[in-house]
Amino acid sequence: MQIIRDKELFGLAMTPLFLEWGIRRCNVKGCKAKPTTIITGHKEVGVVYGLCEEHFQQGSAPGGATFTFEFDNYDAFNTHNEEQQ
Repeated sequence: MQIIRDKELFGLAMTPLFLEWGIRRCNVKGCKAKPTTIITGHKEVGVVYGLCEEHFQQGSAPGGATFTFEFDNYDAFNTHNEEQQ
């Protein structure tokens, strides 16, 4: 598993990478926050996914966390999100 993140700007400098890779939101089920972290090569999931800062911190805490992921067309970078729901 590889973790790609910009620690200094909380993912701001990674926005072009998120868009290029099609990561438009935190992929934790029920979360619609902008991602700050990209996770690749995860054995169980086998896909690339994004995490917001809150979920990244939960997963990085001692003991980690268990998440359920969802992938849809929601775009946290879109300023007109009410049209997507």
